[in-house]
Amino acid sequence: MTTAGIPSVGLVGWRGMVGSVLMQRMLDEGDFANINPVFFSTSNAGGAAPSLAGTAEGSAGSLENAFDVETLAKLPIIVTAQGGDYTKQVHRELRSGGWDGLWIDAASTLRMNEDSIIVLDPINRDVIDKGLVNGTKDFIGGNCTVS
Repeated sequence: MTTAGIPSVGLVGWRGMVGSVLMQRMLDEGDFANINPVFFSTSNAGGAAPSLAGTAEGSAGSLENAFDVETLAKLPIIVTAQGGDYTKQVHRELRSGGWDGLWIDAASTLRMNEDSIIVLDPINRDVIDKGLVNGTKDFIGGNCTVS
């Protein structure tokens, strides 16, 4: 799912402690100008998503259901800070259903999987770049409080 060449990126867990820090950093660095954010919620689907100045689309509309695998599977990238239990359930369902997108996660659940890369940018930026070229699809934070 893209809008005028701008990728849609699913954001899950954006209201929690880790997610809110990530959101603020993305706002500060102007990252939302390069994506169409699609906000998901585990508890308030259908509610109002945040409207962010400087985003590619301006307003994100309504919150999507974070457990709706069909909707998630339409996205090329999902960023989650929702926690390990969410990752265990949803990541498995997406991958077993054939979803081939990028999964970027703060939870430790997938950290030691052979097909995951631990993200410690800028320390291992070369490893991240090689992983992208070589087809790695799961990028996991080394520690949610620092990554």
